Amino acid sequence: MVIIFRYPPLKHIRLHKLGYSIFRDPDVRERFKQDPYKVMDEFGLTEEEKQLVMSRDGVKMYDLGIQPYIIFALVWQAFGDWPSREKIKQLGYGRSIPQRTIER
Repeated sequence: MVIIFRYPPLKHIRLHKLGYSIFRDPDVRERFKQDPYKVMDEFGLTEEEKQLVMSRDGVKMYDLGIQPYIIFALVWQAFGDWPSREKIKQLGYGRSIPQRTIER
């Protein structure tokens, strides 16, 4: 199955702008880590969008049409907590993650 992402739904355009800014601008990323609600207010997010960001629910974001790169920025870059393999499996992401090996 091929999934093609088009323009973000206009309903969540502010959420995309916030995620893109977190992804591209280290200043916004650091300010978000210090006070996420202040930054979300600057971008004009609704209460529903703020709750979604703070829940860090990537699956729900995906279901609402949020693009994967934006989900990455909002869930992992913004909060700085990349999930462990166990957490990824617990979240139900379908494929197993290969173990990294270092060959010398």
